[in-house]
This record gives sequence, C-alpha cells and structure tokens, in this order.
Amino acid sequence: MIQYSAFRTWQAMQKRSNNSILALSVGAYHVQQDMNQAPDPKIRASTLLNAVPQTERLDVTAADAKKIFGSAAADMAMLAIPQVMALHIELCVGTIKECQRFPRLINKRSDPGEWSVPVLHETLRFGKTETVADELLGFCLKWRNAMMHGAGKVNKKLIGRWKGLSPAAVARWESLAGRPFTYTKVDLPPTLGWPEIMATLAVTKESAYEINGRVQHALTRAQWAQVISRDYRDTTAVGRRRFNAAPAGHGLTGPEQDQVVQRLQGHALTYYRDLAMTPVELKAGRDAVR
Repeated sequence: MIQYSAFRTWQAMQKRSNNSILALSVGAYHVQQDMNQAPDPKIRASTLLNAVPQTERLDVTAADAKKIFGSAAADMAMLAIPQVMALHIELCVGTIKECQRFPRLINKRSDPGEWSVPVLHETLRFGKTETVADELLGFCLKWRNAMMHGAGKVNKKLIGRWKGLSPAAVARWESLAGRPFTYTKVDLPPTLGWPEIMATLAVTKESAYEINGRVQHALTRAQWAQVISRDYRDTTAVGRRRFNAAPAGHGLTGPEQDQVVQRLQGHALTYYRDLAMTPVELKAGRDAVR
C-alpha cells in the first residue's frame, strides 16, 4: 500500500468517521437501555437530555425521547453514509489531481472536482475490469443520492442498481451488512441502520485500497519519485526549507545534498515503503520537482 498525500488524508478522516459512528452507536444503545429500565422514563429523559447544553430549547417529552433514541440508528445512517461517500469522493479527486501532473496518464485535464462521481470512478479504474467493490460503490452512490436528494426514500434508480448487481456483489453486501438491502416499495424508506453504515464503510475502504493498488502500477518509478519528492516538500517543514533553500538549477551539493536525499529516503520508507525507492531515483525526483 502506498500512502500518498490524498490517501493519508482519506485514512485519517475515515478513521475519525469510524470512531464517531462507534461513539454515537454505543451512546444511543446505552441511553435507550437506560430509558427502558428507568422507574420514571419522563424524569430520566429530562435528566439525560438536560446533560447536553441547550437541549432544553427542544422541549422534548419522554415519549419523544424514546422515539429519538429508538430511531437513532436510521437517523445516523442518513447522515453517516453521505459523509462516508463524500470522503471517498475527495480521495478520488485528490488522486486524479496527483495523476494529472503527468501527461498522458489521464487525458482529461479539467478540474476533477467538477466531474461527475461515475466519471471519477471510471477514470481511476485505468481501463481495468469493474470489481465487486466497484459495483457496490456504484450502489452506495445511488443510495447516497437518494438520501441527499430524496429524503432517503427508495427510488427506481436505486432499485435498478441493486437488481443489476452481480450475484457476487449481492453476496458481498449481505456478508458485510448481515442482511440484504430491504425495501417495501418506491417512495418509502428502506430498512436502514448500523448494518448499512458498517457495510458502506467497508465498501469504501475496499474501493480505496483497490484505487491505491491501481495507482501504484499506473505511475512509473520516475513519476513516483516526483510524487514522493513533492509530498515531502509540501507536507514537512524541513522539506519546504530544504527544497526552497536555493533557486531552481542551483541546488545543494555535496554533503548537504546527501542529507536532503537521506531525509527524502526516510519519508519514502515511512509512506512509500512498498516501492523500495533508491537514493538515485529519489535524487532524480527531487531535481525534477525543483
């Protein structure tokens, strides 16, 4: 696995999302159990809600509180799945921007932030056959669109995407979620909760790792040397100072240059170990991006 800048950002934000979802899941579960066991649910609801600043403005009754915590999983999914998909889209945009630095690797030169999401995904397949993760990502995208633009209700496009999945993709989703995608009919919300959140997190992770592998093979070693050099220069204080210590074409020489290459090699070993870049390759990459 290659931890280029956009991928590291995605990893950090994905982990943060995982932790937040876990915290909310555990919190909602325990509050619901507490409410069910309380001698006076009304008093307990007031105590729990008033522990959070400004919730008194909501004027929530005990019955309301039970509904809030009872539907927390579905409500959280409505927020979490679009968030998780947004992080994945940002990974795609950042990855394409990195690849666009090299002529002919990606022909489309416009800002990928303005591309449609299916075009982003197709571009990052680099002509490879669609995988199960690719299929499920397309399904998650349709579901995300239904949540954002249709109040989470099932529509014909979402149903069509689900029915169009290969048996392997359906089996993978059911394995991840522990249940199939279930709905009653068009214009009604589907079954939605923590299983669907966990499945979406897993699908986007599998897709991100596939993108990582494809990018690794799409770039040449000389191009990776430039990516690493640019990454080191732009993301570390030492890198910026060293790279900008002299005008382009008049770089450091002798022992000073050896120290720079050593630091660059340390960066490569930390984030790009699988490439096993040599000092000679990294020096050439540094010279190319100055």
